[in-house]
Amino acid sequence: MKKFLMIFLAVLLVASFSLAGIGCKSSAATETTAAAGETTVATGTTAAAETTAAAGEVVLKIADWQNGNQGILNSYNALAEIFAKENPGVKIDYQQYTVTTFNEFLKPAIASGTAPDIFGVYPGPDLKEVSESGALLDLTPKIDDEWKGWLGAAYDFKGIRYNDKIWIVPQDVWTECMWYHKDMLKEIGVEAKPDTEAYTIDELAKMVEPAKAKGYDVILAGFVETWCYYDAFYNFVHQQQKAGDADLIEQAMSGKISWQQDVFKNAFNTFVKLNDAGVWRKDVFNMDYQVQAFGKWLEKESIFLWAQGDWFASAMKQEELSPTDNIGIIQYPMVNDTSQVVFNKNFGTDLGVYAKGKNIDLAVKWLRLTNSPEAAKIFMTNGVNPASGADLNNLPEIPNPVLKECITLYNTPGTQSEVYYMYPDAVKALGDGIGAILLGTDKLDNVLKNLDTVCGFKG
Repeated sequence: MKKFLMIFLAVLLVASFSLAGIGCKSSAATETTAAAGETTVATGTTAAAETTAAAGEVVLKIADWQNGNQGILNSYNALAEIFAKENPGVKIDYQQYTVTTFNEFLKPAIASGTAPDIFGVYPGPDLKEVSESGALLDLTPKIDDEWKGWLGAAYDFKGIRYNDKIWIVPQDVWTECMWYHKDMLKEIGVEAKPDTEAYTIDELAKMVEPAKAKGYDVILAGFVETWCYYDAFYNFVHQQQKAGDADLIEQAMSGKISWQQDVFKNAFNTFVKLNDAGVWRKDVFNMDYQVQAFGKWLEKESIFLWAQGDWFASAMKQEELSPTDNIGIIQYPMVNDTSQVVFNKNFGTDLGVYAKGKNIDLAVKWLRLTNSPEAAKIFMTNGVNPASGADLNNLPEIPNPVLKECITLYNTPGTQSEVYYMYPDAVKALGDGIGAILLGTDKLDNVLKNLDTVCGFKG
């Protein structure tokens, strides 16, 4: 999935660092032995660097799926220096795995009792499984009012909770919406809107012919990756709800209410109307997001990119950043005249504490540090939108205007739309159902009935 920063392709590498420096894996199956207190690097798909600690030293081991994310790596390196000063004799051993190799490492490590002190957990079903196994420490009583204040909106993410307890804390965050090329929008005579607003279906439909005349599409999307369907679908439903009301998607996925009602039909029909208007080409249904849709959008084959977020802020072409500031941000389309703009705000990576580890107190201290205002500035300096939020009146220098806008947008008040749910079968049925309707292989009534069946609604 995208939010585990999809820029990480299937690179079979693991990056690691300690305060002694940075050690990178090579493709050869070699092993380099370092002096005491430095890093021993063993290559291989799931091999982790083993740090030999000098007498009296403590090595705090951390692992996540952020392989290739230099911003996170540089930020943790800076934070490790701060942590060492506050906790003499402690060294940080940080492992970055790919999305595809992380669980290949983590699940056997948990089963064998050798999991790192701190590790990421994919929100949703994985969090349910790992927390139920007893491998995660309940962080709820550890997060005091000060820490909660640092987290701000991130404290309310459902994806960090299971059974009303907090098991993981976010590290970086994003607002998922649509991005666009400002000059292309101007070429077809359409005025740009603020990034907290959205275009209507009719407004997007009216862009189709002028865009075709210029030789490009209005929107590109990678609907082979079904999250591009269901993340927006959640947004469409939440647009129709009042802030603070019970989440209707949560209720439907848990079988408490039926999918066969207008609020869900309207969300499905938003896709249908956009599709019928021709805002995207037909081959988007055979296009992946990360390589094809994103790549073609970068080459200006469309004005908008559907389902874009902060994770690709550093991947923009330099000529679109400075001095032109040519990348714009806009929210998902409005469902109807009575709906309200809501924001798909959530987190990219997260960390939890191994409940059976030997360094639990130190691990909690590390998590607290990563969510501190001091860490927020470090993250932003390294091109990362921090989960701990930011003081918009006291931002560090951020040369990337897209990242700066992302940080400002995330910290702008507004109704949040949840995108992480604990019901994998329901999520799959929803994504497949939207695709089937748009491809003409199934009808809305059948999809809604199937969702009721999958979710166990008895009616």
